[in-house]
Amino acid sequence: MPEVSVSASLGDGTVTVRVADNGPGIDPSRRETIFSKGEKGLGSRGSGLGLYLVQTLVEGYGGEVWVEDGDHDGAVFVVELPTEDGGS
Repeated sequence: MPEVSVSASLGDGTVTVRVADNGPGIDPSRRETIFSKGEKGLGSRGSGLGLYLVQTLVEGYGGEVWVEDGDHDGAVFVVELPTEDGGS
């Protein structure tokens, strides 16, 4: 059964949100390209704009987004954004 978990943590000047699933994961060779405009996942009928838009917005606010392996299966998408005070 598909499962998704979301967690957040506050660091020194950043907030990090992690969205993890138990799906097939993301092949390491595709991890950079999945954020490209028009790139679609396995069997996707979408436009290929979702992750591109996420990356564009996150970077516009001075943050970063990336994907990692899950603890057991699946993928973890990580969004890290600076806090308003920037750690001050």
